[in-house]
Amino acid sequence: MGVLELMKSNTWIFLVSIMLLNKSSANITFPDDGMQLHYTHVMFRWDQEPDATNYNLVVFDQSDNTTLNIQTSHTVYIDKNNFEWDKTYHATVTPILDIGLNFEWSDTISFSIGSAFTSADLNTEIMDSASIQDGLVLFSQISPDFSMVIIDNLGNQVWNSEFVYVNHWNQYGQLFGMQNGIGVEVNFYDEIIWETPIGTEIDAHEIKQISNGNYMGIVPEYQSGPIPIGPWTSSYQDLGYIGDGETNEFTWRGTKIVEWDDLSTEEIWSWSPFDHFDMNDYDSLEGRWWSPINGSSYGMVFDWNHVNAFHFDETESAVYISSRNLSRITKVSYPDYNLVWNMGPPNEFGYGDENICTDLLFSCQHHIQKLENDDLLFFDNGKLSEIFLDDSFPTTRIRRVRVIDNAYCETIWEYELPQELYGHSWGSVQLLDNGNYFIYTHGSGYQDGSICTLMEVTPEQELVWSANHTIPFSVWYRGYKIPSIHPGAFSVDIDRYQTIQTDTSTIAGIVVDENNHSLIFTISNHSGYDQPYSYTLNDESGWYPFISDTVFIEAGEDHTISLSPTVLGITSTTIELSVKPNYHRWSRLDLTYNVFHISGVLSQSDEIIIPDLFRLFQNYPNPFNPTTTLKYFIGQDADVKVIIHDLLGNVIRDLFIGKELSGYKSIQWDGMNDNGILVPGGVYLYTIQAGKESRTKKMILLK
Repeated sequence: MGVLELMKSNTWIFLVSIMLLNKSSANITFPDDGMQLHYTHVMFRWDQEPDATNYNLVVFDQSDNTTLNIQTSHTVYIDKNNFEWDKTYHATVTPILDIGLNFEWSDTISFSIGSAFTSADLNTEIMDSASIQDGLVLFSQISPDFSMVIIDNLGNQVWNSEFVYVNHWNQYGQLFGMQNGIGVEVNFYDEIIWETPIGTEIDAHEIKQISNGNYMGIVPEYQSGPIPIGPWTSSYQDLGYIGDGETNEFTWRGTKIVEWDDLSTEEIWSWSPFDHFDMNDYDSLEGRWWSPINGSSYGMVFDWNHVNAFHFDETESAVYISSRNLSRITKVSYPDYNLVWNMGPPNEFGYGDENICTDLLFSCQHHIQKLENDDLLFFDNGKLSEIFLDDSFPTTRIRRVRVIDNAYCETIWEYELPQELYGHSWGSVQLLDNGNYFIYTHGSGYQDGSICTLMEVTPEQELVWSANHTIPFSVWYRGYKIPSIHPGAFSVDIDRYQTIQTDTSTIAGIVVDENNHSLIFTISNHSGYDQPYSYTLNDESGWYPFISDTVFIEAGEDHTISLSPTVLGITSTTIELSVKPNYHRWSRLDLTYNVFHISGVLSQSDEIIIPDLFRLFQNYPNPFNPTTTLKYFIGQDADVKVIIHDLLGNVIRDLFIGKELSGYKSIQWDGMNDNGILVPGGVYLYTIQAGKESRTKKMILLK
C-alpha cells in the first residue's frame, strides 16, 4: 500500500510506529559498520521499510566495482558466491515501492573480510557430483595449528576461526567446544552463548545442549586405585610403588557425565564410572599402564575409562556413553543411573565379563550416536582389531548396529576403511539427509600411513567425494557436513506497514480499519536449517489476545500468523512482539508497535490531523542483572530527560538529558549511579519526560 492521506470525520487517525520516523531509506543492521568478517558467505539484515514491496541491495568493493546488485522481498539476504578473502566492501540498500516516490539510499556501511587459513588448505576430489549432499564441510584442526575451518564441496574456504575449539555441531546449527578450559556454546560469529561454571575442569572431548534444554559434558574426576599386576609392574616398583594389584596408591583418572542447568549452570545430574564400573576392568592390551611412565599428557595418572562421546535420549530416558579405553559402550537409564547394558568385547580380553554384543569386537571407538530409528552409529577405530578380529593390520570400520531386546546386536551397515586410512585416534561419522555417510579419519594409517581425510560414502559404499590435508601429520578432531554458517538467520515482516502523510510530516505505521483489523506478520527462515521458532505477542490494552506459540519452519520457507482482535478500541494500544529460533536465542528479535484503529475504511484523500503521542514501555529484561533497556516513543521532537530514582524519590542516575527527534527510542541502564558505583539490588523507578509529558514505571535490579 502506498503513502496515504487518510481522513474519517470525528475520528482520530492513529499509527503504528516500528523503527524510526521521518525516514526515507532502510538501515543495514548487520554487518555492523567497520566490522571484519571471518567468512565469505555474507548475511545482510536491514530494517523493514513502509510501503516497500522489494529491496535493492548493492555492494561495491574497494575499487568501486559492483560486487552485488540484487532485489529481494525480505529484510535478510545471504550471498554465497561473490565475496572474497582480504577485501573491503561498501553496502547500501533502498526500498522499492509500488508508487512513484523517490526514496534515497541508506547510509553506506563498510566491512572487510579477513584472511583464509593457508595451513588448513585441502585437496578435494569429486567422484560423483550428482550423489553429493549439498552443503559445507566443518572440521576442527588441532595441528599443525589450532584452526576451525569450513570449506565448500570444491574445497574453497568459506569460514574460519581460532576463537574456540569445536567438538560438537548439531542439526540445528549449534556449535559447542572449549575455550581456555571452559566448555562453551558459541555461534558462527565468535560469540559465547553459554559456558560451564567457572572452576569446573572440563574434558575436551564433547559438550552439547541436550533435548531438555540443559547442557551436558564430560568432566574428569580422580580416585586412588591399585597398580595392576602386568609387564609394567616392575617399572612402577622401581619408582617406589608397591605394585601388588591391591594397594590403592596410584591416581586413576576417570571421566564422568555431568548435566548443568541451562540458566543457573548448577550441576543437577552426574554419572561417575567410579560408582558404576569395576576397577578390575581396565586396558591391558593397548598399553595404557605404560603411558604414565612414558610421558603421558596427563602426567603420572592412569587414564582409565576415557569417555569421548555420549548421546542423551530424552524420549527413552537414557544416556549412551562411549568409554574409549575400555572399548565399551554403556547404556544408562536416566535419571536413576541404572545400568541397562555394557556393549564390548568378551571377558577373555579383560574389559568386563557381562558385555552384550561381544561378536562385534570393536575397539577404541569414537562418536557414538543414536539415530532416529534407534540404530547406533559410531566410528570403530579398530586399534585392537588385530587381536580382536585377527585382522592382518589394524583396520578402522564405520559401524551401524541395532540392539535387540537389550541383549544382542544386528549389524545394519558397515564400512571398512582402506589400510592407509586406518585411524588409531580420533574420527567421526555422520548420517546425511540424502542417506550418505560423512566420515572423518585421522588417517594415521598402517606403518607409514596417510593424512587427515574426509569422505562421503553412499549406502552402497561408493566414494563420491573426498578431501585430505596438504600437510602430513596434521591432526583434526571431528568433521561435519553442515547446511549453512547462518543458522540464526530469519526475518519478520509486518503486513500493511505504510507511510501516512500529515500536514507537517510523513510518518511510518500501520492503521487498523474496519475491513482490515487483523495483525498479520510473517516469519521467514533463511538459515538453511529446519528450525522451530517461538513467538509471543502481548497487547497491553487487550485488543488482541496474549499468545505464546511455537511453529516449525523448514529451511527456506515462510510461516504467516494472522491474529484477530477480541475487541477494537478507537484509540491506541501497544503491542510487543518477540520472535526467536528456539536453538539460537541470541538471534531473538524484540519489536514494539503502537497499534491504532480507525472507524470506517481508509480513503485516499482529505487532510488528516494526528495528535502528539508519548508512550513509555516496560524495561527488558525485568528483573535484570546488571543491564536493562528502557524503551519509549515520542510523537514529536522534544527536550527529553531519562531519570532513575529510588522508591523515596532520590535521584540515582540522570541517564539522558537532551534534545531528541520524534520516534521510537531506547537506552540502557547498567545499574550504576551518577558516581559510577553499582547500586544495591531492589525496586527502582524510571521516569521519561518529553516536553511537558512524563511517564514512570518500576523495575527490579537483582543481586
